[in-house]
Amino acid sequence: MTSAMSALIDHMIAYYVAGPAAELSVAPRFYPYGELQLIFEDKVSVAVRKFGPKVRKHSKEAGKAFIDRMIETGAWSTNQGEYGGSMHQFQADRFREVIRTEQDANPIIQNAKADPDYWDKAFGDLMG
Repeated sequence: MTSAMSALIDHMIAYYVAGPAAELSVAPRFYPYGELQLIFEDKVSVAVRKFGPKVRKHSKEAGKAFIDRMIETGAWSTNQGEYGGSMHQFQADRFREVIRTEQDANPIIQNAKADPDYWDKAFGDLMG
């Protein structure tokens, strides 16, 4: 992934974390990884739709990066299936903690808090 592509994905995830992620509610069951990828590709796509199709077309990569980060931080638990493969379950308290920490520490989100026009400018520059 190029650094420009990486910056775009980082901004897409930050935008999702700064807003819609805080309201996430998930049924308390186990999900296969592939289903989580599809769910978060869609959630990121909906979140960034106002920035246009050039941004939205990268929702698959951003959704995958987001769910990978959430699994890594324990916001989704992982259980090995008896026939192989992994299943993941939403951990609501841990998820909220991870999102709050990210909202407080992420420099992209901090820049956006300081400048109301930040997101439009940033996505415009990244897609420019």
